[in-house]
Amino acid sequence: MVDFKKIIALIILFFAFYNVNSYSEVVNKVEVQGNNRISSETIMIFGDIVIGNNYEQSDVSLLIKKLYKTNFFSNISAELKNNRLTIVVEENPIVYSIIFKGEKAKKHVEKIKEFLLVREKSSYVSNNIKHDINQIKSFYRSRGYYFVKI
Repeated sequence: MVDFKKIIALIILFFAFYNVNSYSEVVNKVEVQGNNRISSETIMIFGDIVIGNNYEQSDVSLLIKKLYKTNFFSNISAELKNNRLTIVVEENPIVYSIIFKGEKAKKHVEKIKEFLLVREKSSYVSNNIKHDINQIKSFYRSRGYYFVKI
């Protein structure tokens, strides 16, 4: 009787896993919208997209995470439909130069530039700006300047 229950349980498990549908599609075409500076091929490389591979919804989510890690984009959405992967991106602006006004000591400016997350010719990310402002304030506090405006 115990063996019969085990066999029934195994059969039920087998059919439960057998009936699970996999919603994957073979990507035949990749369409990228909203990119100006970064080419579609570069986006495909950053997202590890290979034409002809099966992609599930979890793969599309992973693709979006990989693209966000590059800090080139402020908004990303992707849709997999009819064997076509459509990626819509919104690029972050570029920081062309960083100017320090009011600081006359070049040694302080050089020291501040060392720990900044935002650099010249890099993407503008607002969270990095907030972090850099806090770092600059703590730098000046450590030198005795408590009322610095940034």
